[in-house]
Amino acid sequence: MTTKQALITKLQTKTATIGIIGLGYVGLPLSLRYAEAGYKVIGFDIDTTKTKQLNNGKSYISHFGDKKVQAANKSGFEATTDFTRITEADALIICVPTPLKEHREPDLSFVTNTMDSLLPYLR
Repeated sequence: MTTKQALITKLQTKTATIGIIGLGYVGLPLSLRYAEAGYKVIGFDIDTTKTKQLNNGKSYISHFGDKKVQAANKSGFEATTDFTRITEADALIICVPTPLKEHREPDLSFVTNTMDSLLPYLR
């Protein structure tokens, strides 16, 4: 079985670990949904306060109550600031800001900086 086929099988059987980078208004709901669907999810963020709050079952987004976070935690969701744990993820989804610049083109510096910081850990 090729690496690609092995990953597809892990995704289909929900034995893959999903890594979500950025736990803001896009990353957190996506993390909760993957956990709800049965995947183990590691959420990565640079904000220690946010990751501690999530690991304690508390939501910082008002329309996602604590119960959703607590259910995700029971399903295997974990938030961390330890980016060396990227190696534990089978698939990565980057959810960092892409604000618009002066001429309305996206500022991709958050994406490129994130990728630069992940490169040493990718496999």
